[in-house]
Amino acid sequence: MHTTGHIDGKRVTIPRREAPIAAECDVLVCGGGPGGTMAAVAAARRGAKTLLVERHNHLGGLATGGLVVVLPPLTDSGRPIVGGLGLWMRDTMLGDGTCFMRADSRGSSHFDPEAFKTLSDRMCLDAGVEMLHHVWVAGAVKDDNRVRGAIIETKLGTQAVTASVVVDATGDGDLFAAAGCEFEKSDQSIGLDFRLVNVNLEVYNQVRFEQKELYSEIMSEIRDACDWGGPFQLGGLFDGRGVVWGNNGLRSDCALDPRRLTQLDLDARQKIDQAVKMLRDRMPGMENAWMVDTACQTGVRRSRRLVGRYVINDEDSSQFDFRHPEAVGRGNDFRREGIAYDIPYGSLVARDVEGLLTCGRCLSCDDPSLEPIREIHVCWVTGEAAGTAAALAADAGIEPSELGVPGLQNTLRSAGVVFA
Repeated sequence: MHTTGHIDGKRVTIPRREAPIAAECDVLVCGGGPGGTMAAVAAARRGAKTLLVERHNHLGGLATGGLVVVLPPLTDSGRPIVGGLGLWMRDTMLGDGTCFMRADSRGSSHFDPEAFKTLSDRMCLDAGVEMLHHVWVAGAVKDDNRVRGAIIETKLGTQAVTASVVVDATGDGDLFAAAGCEFEKSDQSIGLDFRLVNVNLEVYNQVRFEQKELYSEIMSEIRDACDWGGPFQLGGLFDGRGVVWGNNGLRSDCALDPRRLTQLDLDARQKIDQAVKMLRDRMPGMENAWMVDTACQTGVRRSRRLVGRYVINDEDSSQFDFRHPEAVGRGNDFRREGIAYDIPYGSLVARDVEGLLTCGRCLSCDDPSLEPIREIHVCWVTGEAAGTAAALAADAGIEPSELGVPGLQNTLRSAGVVFA
């Protein structure tokens, strides 16, 4: 059903309308990034009829469409941190030759984003997840104080999807905001990643690691000339294949404002083009570099965060070994070794409404703790936990808030999720 609005001064009146129910399911996952994909796979593997809705034409979120192609370590100080579906996915890509351990790191890796997309699809298809792309989550379906599904906008008009349990994995908390949940919001530098090919990595790495003063001088010139307000970093990928990844943050801005995001995209592409031309002219090894792509998804790092039944704080996520009795998995800090923390189940559970879970970068935490939590590998952990909890709650006919955590922990542990 399409909508027709009527102009009245400076406002447009949208008449009351009805949306047909396009699908009914046990578990609805909104958003197909790393967290949402794992949530959908975990729910379907538990026997739940699962629908995953995604606004782009692919899964993986910023890991793929955003070209965030570096995966932090899944261990810390010899301690396993990430197991379950995330570890399986990383190891599968390693075995396929589409993921490579980084020699200059403490266990991180980089991966082919196209392979990440394909494997995400395969995992969902093998698990029996129904996927629906090209739809935008535009609202929540509620009955009294319970979320019953989502309103989606499509080329065919407005539709609705209903479910026993809904998982908000949109990254921006679109569903829980529409449902009236309390949330907090913060901004961080937003960028547009890119990839260069035909780089002589041997020469480039020699300058990067052995002629550090020259390298810093060239990079500083580029930042100054392009007026780059945030980080601008280059890293070699796929050793021997001549690929370099550009990771950056142009400026801190509001990730919910389409005008600001549009201007940022426009500015970033022009500045990246300027930077690449300077790299060809100044950086040894990049004389014949070719820009193969810029990210098709803007690199938003944070926006809304749910205020859930437990709020992870900076003290929790900064310890050597933070423990919580209701943990559903663990995380670490990509910035430094020696940090490991539990993810309490309450950080995934809405406290304002029933029937709703969340995962990924919009889970319940404070602003400082989000920095390590928003990374791909921790999103895998929270997604698997949310999807498993959603399936168990739907099967038992209870609210996620009523789910017994010990039983959830046992189920996750049997799936290989790390608790020790």
